[in-house]
Amino acid sequence: MKVVEGKRISLSPLLLVFLGLLLSAAGGFLAGDFVSHISDVEIRFGWWWKLSGLGFFLASHYVSEFLLPVESLPIKNLAGPPRSRVEFLKHIALAKQVLFVCALMLPGLTISIVVGGVPAVSAVSCLPAMVTVALMACTWGTAVDLNPTFAEKAWGCVLIIGGLGIVFLSGMLILIFTLAIPEVGNFVCETEAGNAILLSLLMGAGFLYFLEVSYRSLRKSLAETNDQQRLGGI
Repeated sequence: MKVVEGKRISLSPLLLVFLGLLLSAAGGFLAGDFVSHISDVEIRFGWWWKLSGLGFFLASHYVSEFLLPVESLPIKNLAGPPRSRVEFLKHIALAKQVLFVCALMLPGLTISIVVGGVPAVSAVSCLPAMVTVALMACTWGTAVDLNPTFAEKAWGCVLIIGGLGIVFLSGMLILIFTLAIPEVGNFVCETEAGNAILLSLLMGAGFLYFLEVSYRSLRKSLAETNDQQRLGGI
């Protein structure tokens, strides 16, 4: 169910899933065709996982908009603020959202790997980072849908602080590995597979950061709403 300018347009869930899979396949073919013209395997792989990561981000938005809108999530029926981060993730159905994203991306990833001639082992090495992109996008997107004012106040601050934090953490990790274990440092800095592994670690840290910000904001918003309702009932 989708609301457009005050009017409700009802579309079959199966149709929406089919359209999502069709878009994924088309995007996978275009990405695969693009990278197939790059002769250097390392550069080709680099472009592939960047485009695939973008695909996971867009698929997360598609799921939250059409397949699992915020109105259908258990958190809409929650009487009070979530008591823990685990409860927050449970009530926004994060596992279900990410499962939908991965299912939608499966045909696109498969087609892009085959058409683009991307080494399968290298592709598998960056899947954790892509899944973490979905975790971040679904968590953040749901928090914004639940509390629109959160987006207005927090987008710039969170992205700037989070971005600077990730860049700093990346530099520190590379420096530590390079000084302590030169072989590991060279692998991380000079190979696309190493970059993907490092990205997975950084994206994991980013997800924890986004989770904390989203959880605290939502708790505050729901607490204020409940207080207003109690005062209004007096």
